[in-house]
Amino acid sequence: MLVFLHPLYTPHSTLYTPHSTLHTLHSTLLTLHSTLHTSHSTLHTLHSTLYTPHSTLHTPHFTLHAPYFTLHTIHSTLYTLHSTLSTLHSSLHTLQSTLYTPHSKLYTFLSTLHTLHSTLHTLHSSLHTPHSTLYTPHSTLYTPHSTLYTPHFTLHTLQFTLYTIHSLLHTPHSTLYTFHSTLQTRNKGNMHKTVQINYCTKVLCVTA
Repeated sequence: MLVFLHPLYTPHSTLYTPHSTLHTLHSTLLTLHSTLHTSHSTLHTLHSTLYTPHSTLHTPHFTLHAPYFTLHTIHSTLYTLHSTLSTLHSSLHTLQSTLYTPHSKLYTFLSTLHTLHSTLHTLHSSLHTPHSTLYTPHSTLYTPHSTLYTPHFTLHTLQFTLYTIHSLLHTPHSTLYTFHSTLQTRNKGNMHKTVQINYCTKVLCVTA
């Protein structure tokens, strides 16, 4: 039996193989696309699920941003203060270095005075012994001095009493002195008259 082949059969048959291959590849890609679509849908659902807490956390994040900005401002202020204090510290350090020289000289002078004080303390300790020795006879002499104080006080009282009596006698003495002066003045006047009378008798004068 003779089979008659169409003239286009051969190229059609030749093209069928790559077409079949492409169809298989397209089917494979379609399956892969479907798989990726499923994965994309799953990830979209997960993204939607995670977006809710993310949105929820966004609010406290914004709330915390305000104090963070405030703290940043405080930090900037403190940094400026720290810079100022650092400059002051540097100035004080320079001053300390400048004062170190006179401080060193004063320390040497103080050490010298300390040595002198120690020497004087030793001398004072040396003098304390004879002073303690002299204190014993001084204490011994104090007893008769204390004993003599009582009659001395008694004599002082008697002297004050005599002074009071002398003051009391001074008043009548002053009165008698005044009276005596008055009498003496009168006697001088009488003597003057007697002398005048005698003189007039001798010269024969008459007195009224």
